[in-house]
Amino acid sequence: MKKFTLDEVLKKRRSVRVYENKMVEKDKLISVVESSMFAPSACNRQPARFIVVTDKGKVEKIIKHSLGGIVSNRWATTVPVFIIACAKRTMFVHTIAARFKNIPYHYLDMGAAIEHLLLKAVEQGLAACWIGWFNRNSIRRILHIPASIEIISLIAIGYESKQIEGKERVKRMRNEFLFWNEYGKTSNAV
Repeated sequence: MKKFTLDEVLKKRRSVRVYENKMVEKDKLISVVESSMFAPSACNRQPARFIVVTDKGKVEKIIKHSLGGIVSNRWATTVPVFIIACAKRTMFVHTIAARFKNIPYHYLDMGAAIEHLLLKAVEQGLAACWIGWFNRNSIRRILHIPASIEIISLIAIGYESKQIEGKERVKRMRNEFLFWNEYGKTSNAV
């Protein structure tokens, strides 16, 4: 397998919604999830918890009972594996300090952990889609997740279908997102 540079991984990562009918190797899934443990977290509390769902029956239940409604995720019928991203919040950092500063630290922590996971998936030759629209109660029931654990998001993961051509991603111009010393002041103005 070709090794990618970090820049290549960053440019290659995108949301994939059509997968091959092929199971992902357990060692790759472990590697992908373990990469998240190197993400930063507030006060190093590491709230990230992941449930890897490879059981075909449970995958089908997640698709049927958790991914419908107003936003249709019909594309998910090709997903071979789901990774459920959860947070185990601590009393001081994720509850008291978060309320005091009005910053949901566990969401910041989980965003970093999930991004590590997504980038590692690319390095492993896998494709993924970070899903934010789903039914948490269904997921909780299907996977027996305790009430003390917050379900943050789902990640579909597998091998990208070769039948789909990747669209070129359109990204913003640098002067639309990179400012110097104050909002709106571009590097050209410095």
